[in-house]
Amino acid sequence: MKTKLQVQYKNINIDMEEMERVVKESVKSRGIKMNMIDTLQLYYQPEDLALYYVVTLKSGEMIRNDVPVYMK
Repeated sequence: MKTKLQVQYKNINIDMEEMERVVKESVKSRGIKMNMIDTLQLYYQPEDLALYYVVTLKSGEMIRNDVPVYMK
């Protein structure tokens, strides 16, 4: 079974897979490789389409974005 998650807010549909892709691009742009990541937590604020994340690396280090990432 495959689950598709979407957030609907004020006539805007945000797909979870797209949200994850946008955040992963941001994380990669910071020089972090996907195989270094233990967990990736996503936080979405639908009123301004802002995405925040917390990356926990396998080393235990936590990385957050203070400036939101926006969906295109």
